[in-house]
Amino acid sequence: MAMIPRRQFFFLRHGQTDWNREGRYQGITDTPLNNTGVVQAHAAAAALMDSNIDRIITSPMMRALKTAAIVAEAINRPIHIERGIRERNFGSFDGLIVREVKARHGLPPDQNSRSIMPADADAWDEIFERVPPVIARWMANHAGEALLFVAHGGVFDAIHAHLVGPRVGSESKHASPYVVAPTPCGWQFKTMDE
Repeated sequence: MAMIPRRQFFFLRHGQTDWNREGRYQGITDTPLNNTGVVQAHAAAAALMDSNIDRIITSPMMRALKTAAIVAEAINRPIHIERGIRERNFGSFDGLIVREVKARHGLPPDQNSRSIMPADADAWDEIFERVPPVIARWMANHAGEALLFVAHGGVFDAIHAHLVGPRVGSESKHASPYVVAPTPCGWQFKTMDE
């Protein structure tokens, strides 16, 4: 697997959708931002105003693309659509309420759904194998530029797992920009308000 070059980049999970608010598996269902999500995207744009981002790479899914468009308009930077950073496919779980599905299968709320994925979903590891080479390619092809990737919670988890190990604790925040940066002993993920 291609290594992500050791230099800083930015990550932004899309703003909230109604399905996020309701705690549903969203996957490849193309849900739009809700009003809160639009407000979040504008706040993210304001936070990124002084970040000197050169280029925005976004998932083609409506919720990420709208978030990226709001940021791009505010900071006057180009958007590139990248299918390789779309969300995973949860198959027949899409649209179901996560906590209810986990309870039905005897999983605690804080455990991932890996062991209960339906047969029509992507293999759990698919996103962890797909995403890092895509990030690495963009970073290598635009070596002198500051890049912002706008995508999904699963994409964040894939980058996190590749660089520092599996994410522990709560999932990435909606429309809260992260700075992903190398350190002397690895990598760190920090929200811009930390």
